Amino acid sequence: MERTCSITGAIVTDKDGVMWMQLRPALQAFVKTIHDGIDAGSFISYKALNEILHAYVANLTAQETKAHEVLMENVQQQYELDETLQPIDAHLKEKPITFGERLSDRIADFGGSWRFIIMFLSFLVVWMLINTFYLMNKGFDPYPYILLNLMLSCVAALQAPVIMMSQNRQEDKDRERAEYDFKVNIKAETEIQLLHKKLDHLLLHQHRNMIELFQLHLDLTEQVQQRIDTLKKEDNERT
Repeated sequence: MERTCSITGAIVTDKDGVMWMQLRPALQAFVKTIHDGIDAGSFISYKALNEILHAYVANLTAQETKAHEVLMENVQQQYELDETLQPIDAHLKEKPITFGERLSDRIADFGGSWRFIIMFLSFLVVWMLINTFYLMNKGFDPYPYILLNLMLSCVAALQAPVIMMSQNRQEDKDRERAEYDFKVNIKAETEIQLLHKKLDHLLLHQHRNMIELFQLHLDLTEQVQQRIDTLKKEDNERT
């Protein structure tokens, strides 16, 4: 039985083509976009179908390329507009240190060391020994060492604010480090989100296209097998 190809208009036998309804839904929709007048009764020859398949695969590739380009443009735009993705200065801004701040740091370092503790305890012991035993409590500071208590009170009163000054400077440095760590964490989180977006694109589009092409390959294989079975049947009938 002869049929007319709805694509090329060529007259071929019904064994040299397929009906439009036998194609996959996605391929049917593509054929309708490139050829008008296609309906349920349309017949497509294998020659025309081969050209359609080439165009269909090229269209899938073009769509995937376009979707990838759009994704990369969005990612690049986000890199340019999102402040969290901008390069972070790894060097903390050091403010000029005044003489008082340097002095407070050195006093705090010295006051918080075993060297200071040993020297101070030694001074106290020597002071008490001199006034108690050597001067027989008749020296410049007899027992109960009022002058020594006054000196200790003055040292404590001066040492506390000096140490607090040094601690305040250290807190400022720690605060800057915390802000830097926070920016790094935010940038890493945003980078991970962009990476997930790229992976989702690969899984959604490319995986779907691969399945579509695989199903199309199975359909073509089945059609080829049917054609081979038909030719074998005709040969058997002739013999």
